Amino acid sequence: MHVQALELSQFRNYRQLSLELDPHLNIFVGDNAQGKTNLLESVYFLATGRSHRINRDGDLINWYGEEAQIRAQVATRMGSFTMRANLYRDRRKRFIIGGEELRRQSDLLGFLNVVLFSPDDLQLVKGSPSMRRRFIDLVLVQTSKVYRHDLVNYNKVLQQRNSFLKSIAEGRGRRDDLSLWDEQLISYGTQIMLRRAKAIHRIGELASTSQWEISSGEETLTVEYLPFYAAEGIGSNVQGDFSTEGILEDFAQGLAANRTQELRRGITLVGPQRDDILFRVDGKDARQFASQGQQRTVVLAAKLAELEFMREEVGEYPVLLLDDVLSELDLSRRSSFLEFISSKVQTLLTTTDRGYLQEDRLCDFREYRILDGRLAGEG
Repeated sequence: MHVQALELSQFRNYRQLSLELDPHLNIFVGDNAQGKTNLLESVYFLATGRSHRINRDGDLINWYGEEAQIRAQVATRMGSFTMRANLYRDRRKRFIIGGEELRRQSDLLGFLNVVLFSPDDLQLVKGSPSMRRRFIDLVLVQTSKVYRHDLVNYNKVLQQRNSFLKSIAEGRGRRDDLSLWDEQLISYGTQIMLRRAKAIHRIGELASTSQWEISSGEETLTVEYLPFYAAEGIGSNVQGDFSTEGILEDFAQGLAANRTQELRRGITLVGPQRDDILFRVDGKDARQFASQGQQRTVVLAAKLAELEFMREEVGEYPVLLLDDVLSELDLSRRSSFLEFISSKVQTLLTTTDRGYLQEDRLCDFREYRILDGRLAGEG
């Protein structure tokens, strides 16, 4: 899977841009605030339907335009097709695949799969649990239609249940009717947790191998799924066999144990929206005991595992977006990472100075110099 060509119109600081991409390594060089990250953001937006940096789509449109467009020619093992995203200031965005407009934004997922590695991802180990949930969710929504369906429906039920909890607190709802929302919450939530448990187990196996190789056999990595009830100390299925029956039972116990507090606060306190992932280096919690270098190696290992897992699930590698992160890694870790991706994965890499890359003896690549929202040398 790779992007053959990319066109931007009034997107961020790009008035117009058209470029062809190498199927392997593409390096975008330029000073800060010239538009390098915007290029990666456009590909991410086309793949996922949202920006990884902001929540307001209108902010993606150039100051001088009323609408923006991202267009790409994408090649996969199933063939080549065109993807297009249109953004407007006064109406909802549109996505067109091969000339056909999609009815729902969620239908976009899976056409172009991406893995993003940005400076924020260096906080994956020690950042908030929401970062780790986004990590696993983005992997799964791109590779599983069933997971996308369950996650969308779970979030709808969660929002409706929270509204109903508030109505009970205000005397407008009947407490007995809450069981109707509980049933749906448990049903969709259990399927989400089963898929997360399976995916994290496999990603953990892949990441463990990568950690061992990157650290030259000096560090062992384990990755554990921590369901919401692990922190609450509810149930018996905290770190064991994640069966449907076990999760259903512990989910129900969690709701029962938190019923009074939920009614008082007007918010759902249990469910996969409170899950977490635990990384251990040499048996110790990496958040507390791993050095900064070890934590960065864990993130590298997790990203390599993400690439491999997605290849196993869909039959080909996703596109890798590297936003100025390699310069923060030492030569050994950087070389191990580039060695893996150089011949397997289409990579779009941004940097302010490609000098450090010369140390890595890169294979063939295509280089672009970015200056104020255009390719250097263009008028």
